[in-house]
Amino acid sequence: MEQNEILEIQSKLGYAFKNDSLLTTAFTHSSFAYTHNIKSNERLEFLGDSVLNLCTTLYLFYNFDFDEGVSSKIRAYLVSSEYVSKYIFKNGLEKFLRCGNFNPEKSTNVMGDLYEAIVGAIMLDSGLDECKKFIYSSLQYSKNLIEEVHIKTRDFKSELQEYAQAKNQKLEYVLLEKTGPAHMPCFKVAVMLNGIKLAEMSAKSKKEAENLCAKKALEVLK
Repeated sequence: MEQNEILEIQSKLGYAFKNDSLLTTAFTHSSFAYTHNIKSNERLEFLGDSVLNLCTTLYLFYNFDFDEGVSSKIRAYLVSSEYVSKYIFKNGLEKFLRCGNFNPEKSTNVMGDLYEAIVGAIMLDSGLDECKKFIYSSLQYSKNLIEEVHIKTRDFKSELQEYAQAKNQKLEYVLLEKTGPAHMPCFKVAVMLNGIKLAEMSAKSKKEAENLCAKKALEVLK
C-alpha cells in the first residue's frame, strides 16, 4: 500500500498508526493475500470482532440499565455488518481494500469485516482505550442513538399480539402500498384490531413498518 494511501486512510479514521503494516494488513482481503503470498486481514477481523463486542457491551453496561435480553438485541444491531459498514461507505474506505478479481464495494459483509479488521489493528497498535475512542466516535454512540435502536429492536408486534389474545380480539396487518425503487423501497402498513385501523406507518422494510405500527397502536390503546 502506497504511503499516500496510508496517510489518507489515517486521516479518514482520525487515528495515526504507529505500525503502518497493521493498517496495510487490515486492508488486505484474503483473495488478494492468497495470490500475493502475504497476510490477510482475517486474524485482525477475528480480534476486532471480539473487541467491538466488548466495547459495545461496556458502553451499554455503564450508560444504560437495560436487562440482558434488551442489551443483547441492541448490541447485536450495533455490531452487525449492516450497521458498521455504513461507516466504511460513508468515508469512502471501501476503495482502499486490496482484493482479488471481484468487486466487494457493495457487500456489507465484506465491509463489516473490514471495519472489524481496523478495530483489531488499532487494538494491537494502541490497546483497548484507543479502540473505545474509535468505536464510540465512528459509530456515533449516544443516548439518542441507543434509544432509537431500542425502539427498532423491541418486539412491539409480540406485545400487541399478547394484548389482542388477552382481549380475544382479531389482529391484522395490511400492506397499504409499496413505493420507491427496488434498492430503496418504502412500505406503508396499517394495523387493524377487530377491523378498526389503529395506526399506519412507513419504513424501509415491511417487518419494520409492522413493528412501528404495533408500537403506535399500543400507544393508542394505552
